[in-house]
Amino acid sequence: MAAPGDADRHRDAGRHGSRCGPPTRLRHLLAAGPALSRNGGPLGLARTLLSPYGRTLRERFATELVRAPVAAFAAHASASPDEVGGAVFALWQAFYHQVGQWHPVGGSQALADALAARLAAYGGAWRLDAPVARILRTTAPTDRVTGVELESGERVAADAVLTAIDPQVALLDLLDPPLTGAEAARLSAARRGNAVQALVLLATTALPGYPRGRAGDWNGLQSYVDSVASLAGGFAQANAGHLPDDPVPTYAFTPTALDGSLAPPGHHTVYLACPCSPYRLRGGWDAAKEEFADRMMATVEARVPGFAATVVDRVIRTPEEMARQLRWPGAHPMHLDISLDQLAVWRPTPALAGHITPVRGLVVSGAGTAPVGGIAGTPGRAAALALIRAARR
Repeated sequence: MAAPGDADRHRDAGRHGSRCGPPTRLRHLLAAGPALSRNGGPLGLARTLLSPYGRTLRERFATELVRAPVAAFAAHASASPDEVGGAVFALWQAFYHQVGQWHPVGGSQALADALAARLAAYGGAWRLDAPVARILRTTAPTDRVTGVELESGERVAADAVLTAIDPQVALLDLLDPPLTGAEAARLSAARRGNAVQALVLLATTALPGYPRGRAGDWNGLQSYVDSVASLAGGFAQANAGHLPDDPVPTYAFTPTALDGSLAPPGHHTVYLACPCSPYRLRGGWDAAKEEFADRMMATVEARVPGFAATVVDRVIRTPEEMARQLRWPGAHPMHLDISLDQLAVWRPTPALAGHITPVRGLVVSGAGTAPVGGIAGTPGRAAALALIRAARR
């Protein structure tokens, strides 16, 4: 919390640059030296960044009491501990300790409402429940987008179309005629694994009563992952179409610990997630989802005796249901795997990493594009700027 007068000092620092320390870029440069030294120089740092996060955690920490919770957070990216180049997902946590994380008061819908209000302030408009069946394109005399056709049959003319859905769906399924040639082949080859998230959303009368719990223990991710090996095993099983063994690798978020507006007084919301659940499950999800949710609950109950008795309602969200209801191929939260060859300037392909497509006026965005997905909205901003630059040209 800032003390009286801090705001004035911060404003002075913004004007003069050095009163509260070196400018940001200089601080970053000064921090780079120790970082390189700690990691064995440039080659050592490159090796760290190219490593799987499981290996990085085993090298840096002596006990699973530290490794396992960090791995649980890294798995939130739908990346296995054995994924080459996955170390950055574990290193994110150090970054969050530097800059913090934020929660919109009122939940995720409050963020959407704020964005809608901002759009309206600029004179923009939007439509809901109007799914697109086709992205319309003409190839002569110029290859350009002409608008969209809704599932209702209505056509909406447009000089530009920006998509935020899976780029494979946008360019290979909805675009009419679809993208063809070598670039279409490269995009079609972009992959997503079978290991994604399954969710159990709970309404409870209390936060999980952790033995020897302390204030603040409910503010972030709460890990029920016992070891990096058990998490890696869960990913291997999911990619083979099987559910993970007990205890199910699980983590929890308790949003009402931070935001009381999300539940009535005396009640809480808790959501459980298994990051290594199969999208395609042998035998299907309909027959397995209740038992699997019970197993996730049992994983928590073993660590928080009495928690199950506080649950008044639950909703299970299987990967299969999320894919169907949200039109979300593979139920992958990042649309495509965030493996080393599908990040940054290679996401989703090198030619499409700048968000501009071969079709004039058609721009791609969303979690399947560069740099990667997340609430920060970085791909959307980059795509919007790309569209503005293209329009000026």
